[in-house]
Amino acid sequence: MSSKYVRDMVEGWLKDVSMAVPYYPTINEEQDPQDIMWCSADFSSSLRDTLTYCQGKTSEEGEVRVVYFGQAGVGEDILIAALEADMVLLMANRDPSDKLVLMQRSAPFEFGGGSAERWYGLSVYVDYQFYE
Repeated sequence: MSSKYVRDMVEGWLKDVSMAVPYYPTINEEQDPQDIMWCSADFSSSLRDTLTYCQGKTSEEGEVRVVYFGQAGVGEDILIAALEADMVLLMANRDPSDKLVLMQRSAPFEFGGGSAERWYGLSVYVDYQFYE
């Protein structure tokens, strides 16, 4: 689980109207979007440490998995194009307080069973560093 600051900042960036696909929070929330494409995110911290020589500041490293959902059984072209466009925008964001930095993103991962599933899914992992 990541810090609230990380969650709030990344979710704010994902909710930006310039993104191709709407964002819906799904962590402990019931969602049933009517959009033909939508995305959500989950958060994972791999390290949280108090910095010895930095006046007790905290360093946190982790990843955000951004999951894109689209229609099943119609191919991946439209969804992967939207994901790629959104990742360019997401990775260009800068935290004005310089506390959170998005480091890099993975290539898309595919999951789903074609038309046998309700949604077709792609995900991207975004590594971050957070200092407070």
